[in-house]
Amino acid sequence: MNLLALFGSITTVMAFAAFIGIAWVAYAPRFAARHRSDALIPFLDSQLPPDSGHEPEALASTSTKA
Repeated sequence: MNLLALFGSITTVMAFAAFIGIAWVAYAPRFAARHRSDALIPFLDSQLPPDSGHEPEALASTSTKA
């Protein structure tokens, strides 16, 4: 057997095992609560006031000039 073919086969099996592991974590009921709370992260930033200093213009105006 060719070493390159053996390496390719081992790599394919490892990639498949990684895929199965990721799918298990994504769909396991044990992690459902964490996934629900993580799904809300993009909406947490919308609760900040518009003038909170997170805007690029606000950051540019506070920089020191030499």
